[in-house]
Amino acid sequence: MADRPQGTTTQEPEKTPAADRSSDMREQIRERGAQMQERAQEMGAQARDWAQEKGSQIKEGAQEVMQQAGESASQLAHKGRETMEQLGEGLEDRIRSKPLQSVLIAAGVGMLLGLIWKR
Repeated sequence: MADRPQGTTTQEPEKTPAADRSSDMREQIRERGAQMQERAQEMGAQARDWAQEKGSQIKEGAQEVMQQAGESASQLAHKGRETMEQLGEGLEDRIRSKPLQSVLIAAGVGMLLGLIWKR
């Protein structure tokens, strides 16, 4: 040891503490960025799956409602036809039972409509 001059060392120059911290911070930032990217991708996939599921549920619900509406409209139309047939049959029976009264009523309604349209 006496051969070496004082103040000189044979050690390799080390990085300064500031450079070590800067390097560590960059690495932590990269890791944090990678974690955030991975989490964002997971959340995006979850949101996509949720949206697809809800979209399917809404579509199925809408199809059910449309089917029910179609069935209701069909039933209503059928009932309307039946009612009109019954009304026609009732009117026909009434005309057959009182033909003179029916002709006089029809003539009176015709005259009234003619007078209204003339004005």
